Amino acid sequence: MSENERGATGIKNNPFMLVTGSFYPGEAEAFCENEEDPERQALAKAELLYFRGETAAAYSAFRALSESSSDRIVLAATLGTAISSLSGENILEIIKLYNSVKTLNNLIPQDNPVKATANTFMIYFNILLHNFSEIRFPPVGADAFNVPDSLKPMAFYAYTHYLIETGDIGRAVGMAEGALIFMDKPCPISEIYLSLIICRGYMLRKLWDKAEYFFRHAWSLAAPDKLIMPFAEHRGMLSGMLEKCLRFEESAEYKRILELSNRYHSSWVTVHNELTGDKISDALTAIEFNVASLASKGSSNNEIADLLGITVNSVRAHLRNIFNKLGIDSRKELHKYVL
Repeated sequence: MSENERGATGIKNNPFMLVTGSFYPGEAEAFCENEEDPERQALAKAELLYFRGETAAAYSAFRALSESSSDRIVLAATLGTAISSLSGENILEIIKLYNSVKTLNNLIPQDNPVKATANTFMIYFNILLHNFSEIRFPPVGADAFNVPDSLKPMAFYAYTHYLIETGDIGRAVGMAEGALIFMDKPCPISEIYLSLIICRGYMLRKLWDKAEYFFRHAWSLAAPDKLIMPFAEHRGMLSGMLEKCLRFEESAEYKRILELSNRYHSSWVTVHNELTGDKISDALTAIEFNVASLASKGSSNNEIADLLGITVNSVRAHLRNIFNKLGIDSRKELHKYVL
């Protein structure tokens, strides 16, 4: 039985066709064109624009689909509009869109086939915003990821990213590697996200060769279709590895990733503060934020340099800039401004 014929577990019940789709690297555009339904094709093309870092065009494409007569297209389009807005500057609109998606998701009955998709991507969005109080996972076990087959890799990404952020590194890496091993067909976007989580886990364990292997694996999947946005989203987590692998080898793409990540970082911090009531600083760049976060948790300059793949002198320079921007003079004060 083909995936399209599987009813509740089939891809036609999953509005995010590209994210969960099976195609070989370099075939993303053809994959989108092969969809016969005009709205689903338009949605897939909007996804592709986003993952290529063309966030303004993606925003317009998603927004145009928000008037669809299909509830699942409206939900996906609204969520896509909100996510692509994170690289913009209209914070009030992002929060309004976020609340719209949350409301739409809450209205979907639990037995609706699209509910699992909506839940997974709401978790993904809340992870992007570091809005962990809104994240609810099912108990770990046989039914922990009772989602359509095509959605399982992305569901594992959402869970393992959450585990990384909450310090459960070994479990995150083990689950993400297991998800990759048991994938029975290519699913490039989910594979990219899973590989970047594994890379981050090995970076935290200072296993640099393994971290580099998974980073380069992610890039080998992304480069043929120019899927740079996952790297911009994870810029802070990948500091050092991004520079080592792309700064000189792929200089144009590296510069685009940095530009995207700086816009994205500034927006998510502001939205995070509005949604959670936190007061973390939006004055820091992505790399400064990462340095400040590590320093606030007691990491030495040498440890920060090792973890981020930069020199100790660079760490010192970043800390000077951080202190100047925040108007403070000690590491003890950093915890008020970072996660």
